[in-house]
Amino acid sequence: MKKQAGFTLISVLIALLLLTIGILAVSRTGYQVLRAHTNATTRTTALALARSYLEELRSRDPTTLANESAVKLNDAGAVSATGLYTRTVIVEMLAPNLRRVTVRVAAPNLKVPVELVTMAFG
Repeated sequence: MKKQAGFTLISVLIALLLLTIGILAVSRTGYQVLRAHTNATTRTTALALARSYLEELRSRDPTTLANESAVKLNDAGAVSATGLYTRTVIVEMLAPNLRRVTVRVAAPNLKVPVELVTMAFG
């Protein structure tokens, strides 16, 4: 009896199973990389918005600084009702001439909001 060369049905099924597992692993890795990139981009934008506003607050007279309620912002930092980012400002009096100013910027996909703190004398 002559032995026939070729693939059996079992070997083809095993090869397809291994190929499917590999493709699923690559697609999951791609999804996680995309999600991490999106989170990093959102956090970077939130940090830029917080820094920009904190610099604006530093240029003001410290005696006029006060708490600001939540404001929606777009990517450029402009106030927008449909903005992705939410900025709040908290001003605490630590002494008669010393204030702690906290700028917090949150976004829906950020687990922890970006928070910058500075001291204002005056």
